[in-house]
Parts: sequence; C-alpha cells; structure tokens
Amino acid sequence: MLVVISTFAVPPGRQQELLDLLRTNAEEVLRHQPGFLTADLLATPDGTTVVNHAHWTNAAAVRAMTADPAVRARMAAAWAIARPVVQQFTLSSSHEAAE
Repeated sequence: MLVVISTFAVPPGRQQELLDLLRTNAEEVLRHQPGFLTADLLATPDGTTVVNHAHWTNAAAVRAMTADPAVRARMAAAWAIARPVVQQFTLSSSHEAAE
C-alpha cells in the first residue's frame, strides 16, 4: 500500500472552497481510478491548512492517476487556490483501539 499525503497551505478565507473542490474530485473522479483505496480530507480549525491523506495500491496507480487528463483538469482548480506539498509513504504499521 502507498500513502500519499498532500498538504495545502490555504490563503485566508479559502479553506472551505478548497475542501469542496477536493471532495468533489474524490467523489467524481478519484474513487473511480484503478488502484485508489481511500481518501481523508483534513482541515485545521484555524483555516490555514488542508491535508489530503490518500491510500493507493501502489506507485504505478498514482503515476497513472496523475497522468490522467480528467484528474489534471480537476486538480487545476484546486492548485489555483494552493499548490500542495506531496509526499509518498509506504505503510509501516497501523494500530487500532483496544476493545
């Protein structure tokens, strides 16, 4: 599994607009991409940061997604608000609460 974390430093007053664009992109485009598993959108209470925390099957799936013209067109609107810092990670371990 590959974890992709995209961190956006958001201009004042535009956090909700960015979240709406990312949410729509995830619902309408990303979830239909081969290799996509999950995505969580996180927002800081002060409105300055948005984080997209996504799980993909592998790096090849992420490369294919980023090359897809439909994805690139959707992301252009988000990138007009804030360019993300994108990092890729392999999952080392995961933990759940004890019952």
